[in-house]
Amino acid sequence: MSIQLLAPAMGASVSLYTDTQRAFRREEDKRAHLDGALTFKWYALEDTSIERSLPAPVVFSFSDDDEKTGHYILLVSEYEDMRDPRTAFTDETTTSLYNLKADTKYYWCIQKDGVRSEIFFFYTTPDLPRCVRIDGVSNVRDVGGYLVAGGRIRQGLLYRGSELELHSHPTQTGVSDIRALGLSTDLDLRGEAVGRVLFPTSSLLDMRYALIPTVPYSAVLQKAHRKTTRAFFALLAKRSAYPIYAHCWGGADRTGTLFFLLGAFLGMSKNELIYEYEFTSLSRWGTRSRNHPPFSAFVADFEALEGETYKQKATFFFLRKLRLTKKQLESIEDIFIEKA
Repeated sequence: MSIQLLAPAMGASVSLYTDTQRAFRREEDKRAHLDGALTFKWYALEDTSIERSLPAPVVFSFSDDDEKTGHYILLVSEYEDMRDPRTAFTDETTTSLYNLKADTKYYWCIQKDGVRSEIFFFYTTPDLPRCVRIDGVSNVRDVGGYLVAGGRIRQGLLYRGSELELHSHPTQTGVSDIRALGLSTDLDLRGEAVGRVLFPTSSLLDMRYALIPTVPYSAVLQKAHRKTTRAFFALLAKRSAYPIYAHCWGGADRTGTLFFLLGAFLGMSKNELIYEYEFTSLSRWGTRSRNHPPFSAFVADFEALEGETYKQKATFFFLRKLRLTKKQLESIEDIFIEKA
């Protein structure tokens, strides 16, 4: 065949992070000493118009010695036999693909006129959190990829990010991104959506819509809000709901609080949970710091729960305060934890 694969080269390691995102990781120690003054109001966010949360694409290139005009199909698969591939159609010898998984081995080839080239493989780097593009929507990332006791949190199940209407909207490309992710459920955590969002964007994309208004930070631990907090985690125990896209307004405060609890239950470390919270600083919705009084107070209240480890504290809260059942917790673990 006349096609020669060029990049990613055989066995290459490819980062899905931008230079800005890598720099953010390097500055983690510096952020630990930042002032905790608030730069946001969770109930009235201001759009900074500075978007740094989008991932870098993987750029594929190849050559073709055939003078015949090319109509090419890029195939990218997690499997050597190229089953269940991601595909991209192109007339050029360079094309890009977004939203590949982190820390994953991929195989790729080019198909032309029903014939496939040789197959190359490459690896994506283990940079977490895994940033995801839904064009027009900020702060989108996968909850999975983290190593925990007994295995790893699965990628491709649960995504968190900004809303899909009111203050941010997916573009036509963003709609294609949603379809490529195969999202099944739009889990809306906004109280302001009640009576206002009558026709959610997700309903036009064949997604189920679940509205569970919630609150951020320490309030989520209080008795007055346990019913809605319980409803959130009860939904996560239903395998039929996945893949899920969960969001509030900016995917930062209400969403960030509930995902802190989920991550703690699944076995993520304190440092990982704090970093996840602060990563929202790369979105359009203002800086988040571990030293912000609402967040630091929430962490202190969470740490006051019964249990030695974060996982034990979250389990205590789920069983004793939210009254979730052991079967529900086992279901959440079984859904999310990919055994080593």
